[in-house]
Amino acid sequence: MRILIGDRNQGLDNYIRALSHFPEVKLYFLNEDRSPEGLPDCDALLLPGGDDIDPALFGQPFCGTRDVDRKLDDVQFFLARDFAARKKPVLGICRGAQVLNVAFGGDLIQDLPEPQNAHHTWYHDETGKTCGHRHETAILPGTFLAALYGTKVVTNSYHHQAIGRLAAGFSVLQTSDDGVIEFAVHDTLPLYAVQWHPEKAAFETAEDGMADGGRLFSFFLDQVRSRMEKAN
Repeated sequence: MRILIGDRNQGLDNYIRALSHFPEVKLYFLNEDRSPEGLPDCDALLLPGGDDIDPALFGQPFCGTRDVDRKLDDVQFFLARDFAARKKPVLGICRGAQVLNVAFGGDLIQDLPEPQNAHHTWYHDETGKTCGHRHETAILPGTFLAALYGTKVVTNSYHHQAIGRLAAGFSVLQTSDDGVIEFAVHDTLPLYAVQWHPEKAAFETAEDGMADGGRLFSFFLDQVRSRMEKAN
């Protein structure tokens, strides 16, 4: 099972660690120039967290957006649309969730207003370590996500932006206790947009009382495996 992570292999240790628990998975990354050229055809795409998306891509002026890398935006938008067109599973995490939403016509809240921002963005503890806030979330009953976590679950949070207008064809499955979209899924395609970070709370880094990200990775890889079997 070949999974393309849509960035260079830098700062992706948490994703690599989480996916190392699945021995059938082989990971691929973008080249140093952030291009996918020369890579094999992969079975699924993971769009990781990272910096902000150029607001010009969703028709807004800069208003709280920072640290834009337009080349990465363009490459990830191309990949998201390409994998979707071929009905291959895509998992977007944090920035990756926002990429999925914008690539298919939605927009973003460029900087969450207070008090939401303080409840969602990362912070540094007394040692300088980057930490995420925790908050309650509600999951739509009767969905696959509710089967994984129930209808109430605590998640981590490391973001100052969020999904604004939801792209057509997507539905919201999970929201935070203050109304931020935490999980959206396409109605007909295997596109999964999660605002929280399952890779930071999976397997050996899972924490009591919080959503275990390992369950989400297992679900996603089950979808990949199922589609690979159907294709054969």
